[in-house]
Amino acid sequence: MTKFKVIICKKITVGILMPVFLFMLFPTPGLATLRDSTLTAAAITTSDPFFTTDASKEDRQWYLAKTRVIDAWDFIQGSSSVVVAVIDTGIHASHIELNDGRVIEGYNVITKQIIAAGANSDDNGHGTAVAGVIGAISNNQKGIAGINWDVKLMPVKALAADGTGSVSAVAEGIVWAADHGANIINLSIGGGGFAASQTLSTAIAYAYNRGSLVIAAAGNDLVEDGINLDFSPTYPVCGDNGLDMVLGIAASDVFDQKASFSNFGSKCIDLIAPGKRILTTAYFPQDPADNVLIYGSGTSLAVPIVSGIAALLKSANSNLSNVEIRNILLRTADNVDSLNTTNCDGVSCNGLIGKGRVNAFNFFAPKSIVEGSLVRESVSNNLYYITGKSKRIVSSFVFTQRGMDINNVIVDNSNQLRFYDLGSPLPPLEGTLIKSVTDPTVYVIHQGLKRPLMYLVFTSRGYKFDNVLTLPDLEVGNYPLGDWYWPADSTMVLVAGNPLVYVMDKELRRPVTYFVFTQRKLSFAKVVRITPDEFSHIPSPNDIYWLPPLDGTLIKSNTDPAVYVIESGRRRLLSYSAFISRKYKFSNVKTLPQVEVDVIATGEPLI
Repeated sequence: MTKFKVIICKKITVGILMPVFLFMLFPTPGLATLRDSTLTAAAITTSDPFFTTDASKEDRQWYLAKTRVIDAWDFIQGSSSVVVAVIDTGIHASHIELNDGRVIEGYNVITKQIIAAGANSDDNGHGTAVAGVIGAISNNQKGIAGINWDVKLMPVKALAADGTGSVSAVAEGIVWAADHGANIINLSIGGGGFAASQTLSTAIAYAYNRGSLVIAAAGNDLVEDGINLDFSPTYPVCGDNGLDMVLGIAASDVFDQKASFSNFGSKCIDLIAPGKRILTTAYFPQDPADNVLIYGSGTSLAVPIVSGIAALLKSANSNLSNVEIRNILLRTADNVDSLNTTNCDGVSCNGLIGKGRVNAFNFFAPKSIVEGSLVRESVSNNLYYITGKSKRIVSSFVFTQRGMDINNVIVDNSNQLRFYDLGSPLPPLEGTLIKSVTDPTVYVIHQGLKRPLMYLVFTSRGYKFDNVLTLPDLEVGNYPLGDWYWPADSTMVLVAGNPLVYVMDKELRRPVTYFVFTQRKLSFAKVVRITPDEFSHIPSPNDIYWLPPLDGTLIKSNTDPAVYVIESGRRRLLSYSAFISRKYKFSNVKTLPQVEVDVIATGEPLI
């Protein structure tokens, strides 16, 4: 089991990985064919001999199934764009499970020299063991499968061959990793023999602010039971001054119980992860070989499991920040408090082992998407509104204007959005006035369409330029275009050179006779002259009818004795009995030219 040495003079040390068994990868034909005959089917499995889908098989990679990494592989297997810095004793890049170029350029803090990509830098073996858990070459019919099939491993050597190093060296390594693009910084190191270090805390804060997720081991200070870090903090796991800049990891066993050796506490521990009997890559300087595996135990090996899963999340969505990845890991962990009722110094571990045991799959588990759901695509970070079988992109402006709640957004990590057709963007609210940055045209959102506005329409509807919102050209351009918006009802227009006046009635332009104009007490002073082009943008009716007289008006033509009454804008023929029963008077009947009667829509006769 891993034992963190207590080093004075502000020294920290890696855990000593005590091998239960050593496996030479293919030194003999017999071991070359070692396979598990009881492997069960999974959506994605690997050809690696020590891979298993059985979370109870401690002689294999049980921790992959326990943390549901295998299920997460259905969605992502890693990415070469994600960089995990291993601040440790270095990495033996020639190991056959690490020798495909995934070990990139790093830094030797002790010698102040760059570690060339693919160069061997481990003179202890601890860093190599950590690296194998995160990203051993998978599906290569050799040894084990790393949590990430594809990843970049950055060796930052801050510890000497004996596994010790100064706090300042670790701090310098953290800063170097952050400056050179590390998305995740793995700290499988610690020690209880020194007090809090401002240098270390400053380095952690620097990396945090640069966007790196720092993950550190709880430590194994007392082999039998571990210690409560609330009372005896160790570093670097407790080195963030309580500001949640370090993700602290305790170790668990195959039964989801806290490993006896693992430290615990409510202030420094955020998650628990498998850390007992972990099969991984090994390198022993005293007996160098490139094909050795080892079983190791310790919080040193719990940390790379979490780092590996964090790398998977980053691979699935490169837009995730360090804070977002941290929050996801905490939110998706499986609570195991009920399995740890006496495991923390004889009492319950409730609140002392973080949010629970890390779970890689819960982030990807399909969420229920229904009508009206807000769904964020993990790869593009685009936000969509679901309506029917369509997804409509939602801009940040529309999201805010419509009062949408970020807490209601579903992150689609399982790519369900691929089953939805891309619809038009969700527009701003009805009646919103918008324009683009480079085009003076003002639009109003009406019936889900952007409709251009003439100045006549703008003024007739009482709009104000102060209410026009300027949006990016691309956003305005993507909203579907409708017909020009029409003037408000009762607006009167005439085209230059034509004396005919038109009145807006029920959103359509209708000509008006002089009789109707005067009867409705319309004013020539309010008639607006417009150009033929402007006139062409005002909707016209599909019929030939003009604006009718007021309801209740009695009319007849100058060539026909038939009398009509106007009801609901239509002329209805009156029988003599209907005329009498309604107590109409012939003196109230208006005689109009036949052509004016003909342009009034007809209704059902009144018998």
